[in-house]
Amino acid sequence: MESAVPECVRRLFWDVDPDTVELGLHADYVLERVMSRGTWEAMRWLRSTYSCEQLADFLQRRGHRLTARDRAYWSLVAGISAPQGAGGGRPTWAG
Repeated sequence: MESAVPECVRRLFWDVDPDTVELGLHADYVLERVMSRGTWEAMRWLRSTYSCEQLADFLQRRGHRLTARDRAYWSLVAGISAPQGAGGGRPTWAG
């Protein structure tokens, strides 16, 4: 696993010192933050840093913390079935 965290990802860790984030030890934190708030560049980095198996494992354990749209996208990337109701389109109240 790469150890260098690019600036596009480091800026997502505003609540901690980015130099203290360990990609293996803090994988759930990194995955959730990038999956929910990352730019396209950060998402590409995530895909090259963590395996599909790691993404799938996170989604199965902690995917409920993501929006339905994010869950649906990352499930597709990880090659797993999106949870029921994962949607991702317009919210029902938007008409």
